[in-house]
Amino acid sequence: MAKLNDILDAEKQRPDEASRRVIHFYQEGSFLRAYEWSAWLCCRYLNDFKATRRVLKGTDDTMVFIGFPLTSLDKYRTDGREVVNVDEKAVDMLLPEDMLKGELTETDFKHWKQSVPLAESSRKEGQDAIKTAQSAGQGMSLTGIMQRVLAFPIESKSPLDCMVFLADVKQQLAMII
Repeated sequence: MAKLNDILDAEKQRPDEASRRVIHFYQEGSFLRAYEWSAWLCCRYLNDFKATRRVLKGTDDTMVFIGFPLTSLDKYRTDGREVVNVDEKAVDMLLPEDMLKGELTETDFKHWKQSVPLAESSRKEGQDAIKTAQSAGQGMSLTGIMQRVLAFPIESKSPLDCMVFLADVKQQLAMII
């Protein structure tokens, strides 16, 4: 898979109208992800995806991405959308010219990006919960872990966030057993 910095650089380089119609997907495990401009195109022309905006490590800048299972790509190939395999871990989708109607502007993209709520890392949330529990005297008790599990908003988290949370809980349990 391409490095995140390379992906973000490619998303910023869209000099002409033809390049602004291309959605770049990158395979990550059994999912396809689209970042920045490509994510915006997906949300605007393919489906009402739940976009995630995160702070880039070591910077004040943010990035936006969407994702869906690799097996779902075929259902978005309608309306003359051409799909091209770039390599074994990347796919491009070209949106038809008549679909866009010349309405793609950098300003629209920036407004959309800012409208996506900023998500915090679930690892950071988990570490904050541990510190809060320890300062409240719950420490590494089974009761504290159970309260943490009950308080975790699973219905509003991504599968990856849930997996990270579960790994943290598992680590906590291993420390007290």
